[in-house]
Amino acid sequence: MKKSGRLWLGITGLLFCFIIIHISDFSGYGFNEQFFVERAHVINVFNTNTQPDRYIPGVEVGSQQALIEILTGEFKGQQLEIVNYLTRFGSPELSNGMEITVSIMPDIEYLSADVMNVYGPSRNNVLIGSVIFLIISMLIMGRKRGLYAAVSLGFTLVTVLFFMVNFIVQGHNPITFSLITVIITTTFTLLMVSGFSKQSLSAIAGTWVGLVCAGLLTIILGRLGHISGLNLEDANQMLNHAPPDIFLRIPEMFFAGVIVAASGVVVDAAMSISSATFEIKEQSPNISTKALYRSGMNIGGDILGANSNTLILAFAGASLPTVILIVLFGFPYLRIINMDFLAIEIIQAVSATMGMIFTIPATAVFASWLATKEISYGKKR
Repeated sequence: MKKSGRLWLGITGLLFCFIIIHISDFSGYGFNEQFFVERAHVINVFNTNTQPDRYIPGVEVGSQQALIEILTGEFKGQQLEIVNYLTRFGSPELSNGMEITVSIMPDIEYLSADVMNVYGPSRNNVLIGSVIFLIISMLIMGRKRGLYAAVSLGFTLVTVLFFMVNFIVQGHNPITFSLITVIITTTFTLLMVSGFSKQSLSAIAGTWVGLVCAGLLTIILGRLGHISGLNLEDANQMLNHAPPDIFLRIPEMFFAGVIVAASGVVVDAAMSISSATFEIKEQSPNISTKALYRSGMNIGGDILGANSNTLILAFAGASLPTVILIVLFGFPYLRIINMDFLAIEIIQAVSATMGMIFTIPATAVFASWLATKEISYGKKR
């Protein structure tokens, strides 16, 4: 691929992001908040009356008095003494110099402790800083490739939020737009990282096959398992807070989530097999298509063993609190195996892993065929 190729791809991606951000509109959603959230700085903490929680080590309960200064909003610069009530799952323990967020009631003329509460710790600086640290690390470690990866990451985030989410909350089919989204983002990522080459083309084709198979399998297993989507976490809140003129297609959101979750491991498998296949061809120019295919399948077997374990652990880790709760309740086997959440987790893990399984032979076929054919798609990488 010529040097200008990635530049034009980046410009195209930038224009796409600009268009979808411009046409997206989230202003008509949500509900009126009963308070405003502002940042504040803890100047001094005094009159602390706390004691250790009896059940959770390291957690204090009780109350604190503190002098704080508002940093943002209408009352910026004002100082105020407040009482912070510490509960097991409530406000954080304050300390001198700490930055927090506070909730302030709307339509008030004077700021007082009666109209304000500690909302939680302020995390925006930490989160923004961590993202900047990640990008810098990618640039240092990968240099040009790190830059391409950072651009792809930004493109993916914008596309998911302003394209997929925007159309889903408008009532469109989540499966359709999740599939379109992952096809767009994975294609952009592979082309940006590896360029317009036969290697990238085989990885893209294998990725598409795996994602479609994962989506179809999710739908089939979901129907057979009577997964309605209403079992999803926060499904009830989505229905309650959706505007009356918006029809959220909750049942399809489960299947859409699996497609998006599977895309990462599918892309990884496809790119690894394609890259290794073309590397083998470069080192052994006289190797046959059949032998190259067998090599790709052998490599895919190793990738499957590692990534399938990663997928299962990822889903298990996400549901760990629920699993522990089930153990504490001592539910019998028959009840556990028929629980909604367990059915959802198993179907997600199986579908994502099967998507990767279909990706391996598909990518091996495309890569071995393209690597041995005299078809020019630009220089490798």
